[in-house]
Amino acid sequence: MSDYPALENFFAAYFHQDWAAEHATADAVIDYYRGAESADQLAAAREELDRLLAQGYDEHALAQLARRLGSEYDPTRDGRSWQDWLDSLRRRLAPP
Repeated sequence: MSDYPALENFFAAYFHQDWAAEHATADAVIDYYRGAESADQLAAAREELDRLLAQGYDEHALAQLARRLGSEYDPTRDGRSWQDWLDSLRRRLAPP
């Protein structure tokens, strides 16, 4: 079992291999996730992002972990680091 089940659900279900065919941008995927999931699920994903980011992983380790959790998105293709993108994701999952 994953140490990050909410993130695994997010990455595998929303950033799967066909995500770009379903959404124009990675931000659109996040917006869709925010609208589709419960407040409890969003809070769980934020908490797991907090734990993951507190580990101090380098870029390579963050990329490997995201891929193991099911992500087919690579923020470096959009000119962003994994750290920056995951920090941004955490902020975007915060309640309004």
